[in-house]
Amino acid sequence: MGSNSRKVTEINKSYVRQQEREQQLQDAIQSKRKKGLRRRLTAMAVTGSIIAVVLAVILITQWQTLHAKETERTNLEKQYTEMQAEEEQLRQDIENYHDLDYIAEVARSDYYFTKQNETLYKMPDESAE
Repeated sequence: MGSNSRKVTEINKSYVRQQEREQQLQDAIQSKRKKGLRRRLTAMAVTGSIIAVVLAVILITQWQTLHAKETERTNLEKQYTEMQAEEEQLRQDIENYHDLDYIAEVARSDYYFTKQNETLYKMPDESAE
């Protein structure tokens, strides 16, 4: 009976050793999988961060460009309005310079021309007081 128990003990020991090796192998495989998973997750996080930064830079650049264009548009609209007012004034001037009475009035007030037997008196402006 002693030899049988020795064989059983050796079989148990070899079985236990085999189970321990398999467990170590499984642990090593799981460790490699965890490392691989960590690497993949890290790579994905880095890639995601880079993409987020690039998108943020593009968004900020487009916002700045849009803001500059809106400012330029506002300025151009302002210039357009001023030019329209100037054009209207010039059209009125053209119309006035075709009127002989207006030309005579301008000649009298600005150049001191008078009609025959007429005396012109220049009064000071009220704004000069």
